[in-house]
Amino acid sequence: MFKPLSRPGKNIYVGAVLRDLFDKIVLDIGHYIGRPVTITEFIHYVVERHGDEAKENLKHILGTEEERERAQKMT
Repeated sequence: MFKPLSRPGKNIYVGAVLRDLFDKIVLDIGHYIGRPVTITEFIHYVVERHGDEAKENLKHILGTEEERERAQKMT
């Protein structure tokens, strides 16, 4: 019914603007701590520390399909 959640070896596309932002962030962190930091390390940290909060915020912001339909009818 559902595809596996993890797909080892697969990449995700984030776009050039977001990639540039990631590069700047990890470069700044790397300069501060004195060693290179990868984008993957940064994403792992952010998702592990703030993933649940982000998930709940997006659920609230985006709403359910029913809530979106109700809001659309009101406009």
